[in-house]
Amino acid sequence: MNITSKPNALLMAMMAAVALTGCGSDSDSDDSSDNDSDVAAYTTLQVNAASYTDWQYVDLESGAVLTLTAEEAAASTEWDIALRRTAIMLNGGDSGPGSVQAAVADAQDEFYDDEDAANASVFLNADADIEAEALSVAYDTSTLTYQADANEPATTDWYSYDFTTHTISADTSVGYLLRHADAATYSKVFITEVSSSGISLSYVTQAADTVQFAETEVTFSATFADDASSSDATLICLDLDTAAAVDCDSNEDWEWMYQYDAANRAVNIWTNGGVYGSGNAAVFGPISSTDLADYTSATNVNGYDISSHYSTDSSTGLFAEQSWYAYNLEGAHKLWPNFRTYLIDLDSSDESSAQIALQVSDYYSLGDSGSPEIRFRTLATEE
Repeated sequence: MNITSKPNALLMAMMAAVALTGCGSDSDSDDSSDNDSDVAAYTTLQVNAASYTDWQYVDLESGAVLTLTAEEAAASTEWDIALRRTAIMLNGGDSGPGSVQAAVADAQDEFYDDEDAANASVFLNADADIEAEALSVAYDTSTLTYQADANEPATTDWYSYDFTTHTISADTSVGYLLRHADAATYSKVFITEVSSSGISLSYVTQAADTVQFAETEVTFSATFADDASSSDATLICLDLDTAAAVDCDSNEDWEWMYQYDAANRAVNIWTNGGVYGSGNAAVFGPISSTDLADYTSATNVNGYDISSHYSTDSSTGLFAEQSWYAYNLEGAHKLWPNFRTYLIDLDSSDESSAQIALQVSDYYSLGDSGSPEIRFRTLATEE
């Protein structure tokens, strides 16, 4: 399993202290759009990104959608961005093997009020051709903040760090409610021990189609593989249904994946679903151990349904933080673009690499939702 590490601030301090070092869809594309004499030519690409599971991978330099599986894309630097419904992913950071980063060049602040709410009048009256002029501006890139994509685990605050010994230990003052990969089984979990060698758990389970925890407590421990040269030596996948560690690549039924990766300065617990794995696992917590001990159900507390309180891991990035659209303006259940202009640095490790000015100009370009239209050109330079 190819896991990209998520650095943790405490572990980074620890490592510093010890001196450790989808199936692609066809798209319609206009080769180059000469809009008028005042606007430089840009490329328009209409992408069929309607799938809820498969990404469409785009090479911005060639202006084409590439036919790549998820496995191929995970090892490829040919694509620059990927689209799936409203989401946009960069080939860099935690999302790919490349070095792509992005920044907001024109935030379109006038599309929002002082409380950051969408100004419906501005959105509904925006002229797409006029907004395209922002693609031709010679932006001063030295004033912009670029960022790569990053993955965020939903399971947080589960260990303590000792600055004297530079080791981690389980924070036994908290526990978690964990939804299993089957989306029907739940457990009340306490992490009893963690280290660079492995992890130990104790838990009780609420079986599928039941509403309370069983009385039998289960405990088990798992240790990392001995082969330190293997990437999987830093990963343990935990199947709470069988109380065993399972192979992360061949088994899809795990709930938690424990990652201790000293080389990449990362310690994380990932759920099966959201970022890694194809399951439906999710977590609710941390909850104080004292309070959690009194929970008799993972789905109902004092008559309240808490099944919607569970969270999965998430992938964050510039396009998630600085969205390209507004939804449901004046009660219409549609998306409207805000024509924000993003700069895509195709290789942040190379100061001379190309930068692309990009806008998302439509979400219904092929007639239905999930078909975003992007338009882009190589960043203009001052003469």
